[in-house]
Amino acid sequence: MIKISLLLSTLFFLQQLTAQTTTLKGSIKDTSENSNLSNAVITLTRKSDSTLYGFKRTDKAGAFEFTRVPFGKYVLGISYPAFADLVEDVELKEAEQSLGNLALTRKSQLLKEVIVRTGAAIRIKGDTTEFTADSFVVKEGATVEDLMKKLPGFQVNSKGEITTQGKRVEKVLVDGEEFFGDDPTMATQNLAAKIVDKVQVFDTKTEQQNLTGVSTGNEGKTVNIKLKENGKRGAFGKAIAGTDFDRIIDTKVLYNRFVGKKKVALYGTASDINTGSLNWEEREKLGIENDVDYDEISGYYYSFGSSDDFSNWSLRGLPHAYTGGGLFSNKWDADKQSVNTSYRYNRLNTENEQSSLTQSTFPFLTNTARFTQSTGSNEQHALSGKYEWKIDSLASLKFSTSFTYKNTGFIGNTLGDYDYSDPSGNKNSYTSNQARQNNLEHLQNENSLVYKQLFKKKNRQLITTLRYGVIEDNQLSFLRAETNYFTNGNLDSLQSLDQMKDFDGESKTMGGKVTFSEPITKKWNLILEYALNRNKATSYRNSFNKDNFGKYGIRDVAFSNNFDMTALSHSSNAVAKFIDKKWRMAFGSGLSSVGFNLLNLDSNKRNHYRFVNFTPTANVNYSIKQQTGVSFNYRGTTRQPNIDQLQPIRNNNDPLYEVIGNPDLKVAFNHNMGLSFNRYKVLSGASMYVSFNYNFTEDAITNYNIIDRSGKRTSRPVNVDGNRNWSMWSYWSKGRGEKTVNVGFQLQTSGGVNNSFVNTELNKTNYVRSEISPSLQYSFPDKYSFELRPDLGYNVSRTNSISRELTNNYFTYGGYAQGTVHLPGKLELSTNINFDLQQKIEGFGRQSNIIFWNADLARK
Repeated sequence: MIKISLLLSTLFFLQQLTAQTTTLKGSIKDTSENSNLSNAVITLTRKSDSTLYGFKRTDKAGAFEFTRVPFGKYVLGISYPAFADLVEDVELKEAEQSLGNLALTRKSQLLKEVIVRTGAAIRIKGDTTEFTADSFVVKEGATVEDLMKKLPGFQVNSKGEITTQGKRVEKVLVDGEEFFGDDPTMATQNLAAKIVDKVQVFDTKTEQQNLTGVSTGNEGKTVNIKLKENGKRGAFGKAIAGTDFDRIIDTKVLYNRFVGKKKVALYGTASDINTGSLNWEEREKLGIENDVDYDEISGYYYSFGSSDDFSNWSLRGLPHAYTGGGLFSNKWDADKQSVNTSYRYNRLNTENEQSSLTQSTFPFLTNTARFTQSTGSNEQHALSGKYEWKIDSLASLKFSTSFTYKNTGFIGNTLGDYDYSDPSGNKNSYTSNQARQNNLEHLQNENSLVYKQLFKKKNRQLITTLRYGVIEDNQLSFLRAETNYFTNGNLDSLQSLDQMKDFDGESKTMGGKVTFSEPITKKWNLILEYALNRNKATSYRNSFNKDNFGKYGIRDVAFSNNFDMTALSHSSNAVAKFIDKKWRMAFGSGLSSVGFNLLNLDSNKRNHYRFVNFTPTANVNYSIKQQTGVSFNYRGTTRQPNIDQLQPIRNNNDPLYEVIGNPDLKVAFNHNMGLSFNRYKVLSGASMYVSFNYNFTEDAITNYNIIDRSGKRTSRPVNVDGNRNWSMWSYWSKGRGEKTVNVGFQLQTSGGVNNSFVNTELNKTNYVRSEISPSLQYSFPDKYSFELRPDLGYNVSRTNSISRELTNNYFTYGGYAQGTVHLPGKLELSTNINFDLQQKIEGFGRQSNIIFWNADLARK
């Protein structure tokens, strides 16, 4: 009997050693009233097999206690009538554990704050900020652009141009796809806000940048509009028309139809107030997607038609614009194959008057006045397409292509006056009259083929990209210029010019890039990259003077230049990337060699140039807690001189300005650093974003300017140290929903130092610009709404080397206001105003004030 008792005692003792128990305590409170909740149901479930261990109810003090609970992992569940359920994982491994006060939130509070959604109004997921559209109240019939004006950190100006988090939105996607190429306004101004589910914002990156986790730090923003499922069926359209019943019209028609996976869209516009906005930074994109990395040899061939003439960002003058086009997209074969094609037509005529007054205090007091009248005509046909094939679950192939034909015409006349007094008291001056006329035909074809291969091993990935592009330019222009030089009012000399200029050029670029990612551990990856690019270009630039028969038959050798160029670049990159729940980091460096061979066909002289570029980089992102994070990035990049800086092609387009090359230029090295902080609080709707960016450049390439007593300026590129700039952008907002005052505050400031030379003297300019912009919004459903967003800025500019007393400080005032009132009979009266006012600056005769006011009465 004693042996049996000892055996049982031993077994009981061993059981206590192998199955230790604990006591779990806690209490439940109401977050809104800070009161205890009695009789709340508490459940404790084993996490390993989801079996119920037990349940309790809280006492009068809201407390609960589980005793003799075996060590292990459990799921604690709490429920109480009219409150949202709370579920938490707990791990019991101590003799006694207390969870403290656990807070429950009333469902009514959640409904009021979150407006019946499956997630928060704002979610921060890595580099992406996501807004739930239904969380932000907009008027009936509102567009995506109206919705964006409500999103924290977004600004939309009168042209429809969008900025967010201190950066320009370069691209707007719809469900991850292009919507009429890459023009943001086609989606934001035409899609209805009510069919939008989510709005996502992230840095514009290539597939390679997403894979490596490394960015340049200077990317713009991309917005992805995710539609609700019921917004992807059927047809919808929009037609608007406006006029001042005199000479201004603004009309737009858009039609979309969804049939299964197919999408068909047509549009047309006619406007005297904007360009029609069909292209966005087209020179930087390939096909219909902006997925091409920076090309080390781009820029060596100068294309006269490479600028985006149809972007509102670069609009100058009064426009007369006509646009039209169509889009077709489809997916089939269980979404394994897809196609997206679009055609765009642009015609833009502009009328422009521009005047400038420039005063220089060194080396002597000079005054220069210029007045230009010009008309321009731009016409474009653009066809783009993309085909994507998901070969299997691990491999995909994507082909993109684009064809662009552009015809540009320009006629302009510039009048100029220049005067100065030299130390001896003589008054010198000139008057000039320059007339220009040119016509350009530009043809461009860009193609890319991207193969993406995944592997069974997680995070192992291969991306291969092949590129081929062709550019052809043909330009014919005429320049007539006459300059009269005076001393003390008497004509000294006369200089006249009458030339025809015939420019033809061609560029062919071929290249490829391979990026491979290999997981080292579950959290570390190694990414290796190699790229090869070759550019073959020819340029024939010839100027002709008139012969005895009045024809342009005499070639001007001084201002003619014909050359062949071949550029070749090799670049490699190695990056180590780390990802876990809190940290996302990438560190690496790249090395590239760029060389080009320039043959002057006129002199048969050949020049060789080679540059070695070093590009260290680092990106660090840390998630402090859910919806709160901080990030840091650094990138070092080289800036090699271009051909025009090393050996410029002489031109006399402006007889009073000449550029001279410098073959001894060094490669500049730029350091870019950025730091940002992002936080969002779900229940209060308070969001905050702060970013800081700093740049400084070693051996920066700047200009060495010589101004002679006739007023002619000669410029030569040189290297200089000390150039730097910085910027800070911050935004805070709180509140959202109906019958709620929404407030916000934006502060941005930037500054820097620029160094150049004027007549052998270092000219250092320090500048700072600061701007504050509070905002106030309020919406009462079906009655009225208003928004007020004033801004105040201050500019400081000081040249402290040549003329220390020279300052240029002034205030700017501006902002935006809009209001809507609902009237009987389903009528709606709306008005908005944009104003930009500037303090009068000493030395200038008038202020530069611009005000836009719009109003409309509609029945819906």
